[in-house]
This record gives sequence, structure tokens and C-alpha cells, in this order.
Amino acid sequence: MITREADYCIRTILYLAKPENRGRPVPATELSESMFIPYRFLRKITTRLVSAGLLQSRRGRSGGLSLKKKPEEITLLEVLQQTDSKGIILNSCLNSARKDCCPREKICTVHDEIEKLQSILENRLHEISFDHLI
Repeated sequence: MITREADYCIRTILYLAKPENRGRPVPATELSESMFIPYRFLRKITTRLVSAGLLQSRRGRSGGLSLKKKPEEITLLEVLQQTDSKGIILNSCLNSARKDCCPREKICTVHDEIEKLQSILENRLHEISFDHLI
């Protein structure tokens, strides 16, 4: 399930990917009001997106937020992985960060099928760029 934080991150990237916003620093207040994201929450998520290399932030009077990459280079999968990777994992047994989380993994008849579905989901999310969404 996509969390509220992931949804806000998607909205942020989507707003900055619009042709009229590309290449200009967008003030956080404008982004917050336009995309209905609480300002304090926006500040939190933009810090994460800057650290992930998706956004750049410029301080000062003419400062604001802008995309660090082209919209066609940013995928839904990348944004979701940077914000809430657990949100796109169908079952905890597929979480590579948790080794040996399920002792039944080798004998479970469902595991392989869920793993296939996980692969389909990730491949599809990787195909969806923000340029496509605009």
C-alpha cells in the first residue's frame, strides 16, 4: 500500500515535472498549497528527496525546489523505493533487507508465485516515468 508520505513524494515530483515548473526553483509554500501537502511534512519529504538525488534545493529569496533529473529519468519505482520501500513489497518474505525472515521460504508453494508478482509490479513501476504521467 502506498503510504501518505509516498503519495506526497509522488505529488511533489509530479508538480515539479510539469513543463511550466521545469528549470525554475519552486518555493516550498507554492508546492505545499498547490499539491495540498502540509508545509511541515513537505519540508521533511523534500529533505529525503534531495538526499536521494531526485531534487535540488536552493536557498534564498529566489530559491526553491527543482528536479535534479529529467522527468523521463525518474520512475515511480525509484520514488517509492526512496520513500517507503516496504510499501511496494507484497509479502515480508520478499524483503531482501530481512534475511531468513521466513523459515518456510524454501518449501512454501506460494513464495515463488508471490515473487513473480513482485517482479511484475516492480517492472511496471519502473516503466512509468514522471514524463509519462505529465
